[in-house]
Amino acid sequence: MRRTARYLLVAAILALALGLLTPIPGARAQGPYDVVILVVDDFGETDLDELAPEQYEPGETCVVSLEGQAFAVRGVSAEPIDEAHGDIVISEIEDLLPGEASAIPIVPVEIQGLTTEEAAGALLDAVAAHPADVYVINMSFAIIPCEHIQAFAEFGGQMLSARDAKDLNRYRGLFNRAVLFYDDTVFPVMSQKAQTATDLDPLQTALVNLDAPAIPVAAAGNFGLDYPFWPGAWGQVISVSAAEGEGFTSDAWDKKKDTPLLTNDADQPGQRKRISNYGEVMLPGEYGASVGEVSGTSFAAPRLSVVLAQYAAAVGPAFCQTGDGRPALATGDWDNLTLVQAAQAHCPDLLPFIP
Repeated sequence: MRRTARYLLVAAILALALGLLTPIPGARAQGPYDVVILVVDDFGETDLDELAPEQYEPGETCVVSLEGQAFAVRGVSAEPIDEAHGDIVISEIEDLLPGEASAIPIVPVEIQGLTTEEAAGALLDAVAAHPADVYVINMSFAIIPCEHIQAFAEFGGQMLSARDAKDLNRYRGLFNRAVLFYDDTVFPVMSQKAQTATDLDPLQTALVNLDAPAIPVAAAGNFGLDYPFWPGAWGQVISVSAAEGEGFTSDAWDKKKDTPLLTNDADQPGQRKRISNYGEVMLPGEYGASVGEVSGTSFAAPRLSVVLAQYAAAVGPAFCQTGDGRPALATGDWDNLTLVQAAQAHCPDLLPFIP
């Protein structure tokens, strides 16, 4: 760790102990380093229904908004929301970082419906256009074969139609198809390879070869699976699962009951079904947006991005990393640690910055 960064960290800890400094939601970045938050998301520029599979080359992969998933339209909301998902995420981050707008720039990166090669190019262009000492990359999307993008786009309307009609058998069937679609086609359970590989996908290769230090953060997904979707499952990325509630803290994960991970009404009255996929770090995933209450892993990930951005603004490129240069919280263990637990185990320097 650089001497300057170490001095700043010690000073922050002493200030906390003396009651002179309290990191709170909305505290602007302190420190000499420039940090940019890149919000890689769906900003409403592309309608998946208008994309034809034949426009893609065989074997190409595409990125789609997590909230375009059939099961969870805008988290656990039962109704579609007109506002683009990326805009809601940026609003959440802005709410957590009030004050001077230039304190930590928030840069949108549109990726909906792009191939992962195109998405990688968009990410690299954003980095080049916004020089910084450290980038926090907030990602709320999943990766699917482009040949299935039209079928994927149809899932949302079908699922809502089945739910509104209370056709539970059809709803269950469509949900099972959606889960199998990801599980068997996109992400076979391959945790070891996903953790050690660097070239599974053009987007992963771009993350690995960025010229500037970066901390990639990804929403784990809203299908109730025991692992995150790509890119959250990659070894270079911190995957975030979603607990009930708002803010930055939650109860510890109960492995037997899966509480307090986000749930939704199950088919049987009075029963609940887990929504959140497992991730490395668990944060509350509910957010009171201007459009109403929204929930999902993509509203948990920005909370981690905000904390990491404040931390990186103080310590710069000396943020906690593994021996091979990955973010220290990207452990590959999807055990839903609370942020405090994860910091205590893998990055104690982060503790003073957790609200």
